[in-house]
Amino acid sequence: MLDLKLKPCPFCGGFPKIIVCDDEGNIHSEDYIDNPYSGIGFMLEHNIEDNPNCPIANHSGEPCGCTIYDTLDESVNTWNNRYKNTEPVSGDWIIKVQ
Repeated sequence: MLDLKLKPCPFCGGFPKIIVCDDEGNIHSEDYIDNPYSGIGFMLEHNIEDNPNCPIANHSGEPCGCTIYDTLDESVNTWNNRYKNTEPVSGDWIIKVQ
């Protein structure tokens, strides 16, 4: 594809892939970029096959999250963004199973 500068995953050090899709999230090959008959979008993939110890990895072909980005730059910038809050979070964030 293009030479994209993606940061490694903060959980495992692996790298994501960018999936080409249409406006409805249907996955297409890279060739679709040249003839996008139903809009064009981009999703991030970080799969368990390439990153077996990553807690946020999905199965191959499944996107991370549900966002369809309008541009490659938007998808890269979203992945590369790191929240800068260094304060620990406290509260009832653990789900308790009864």
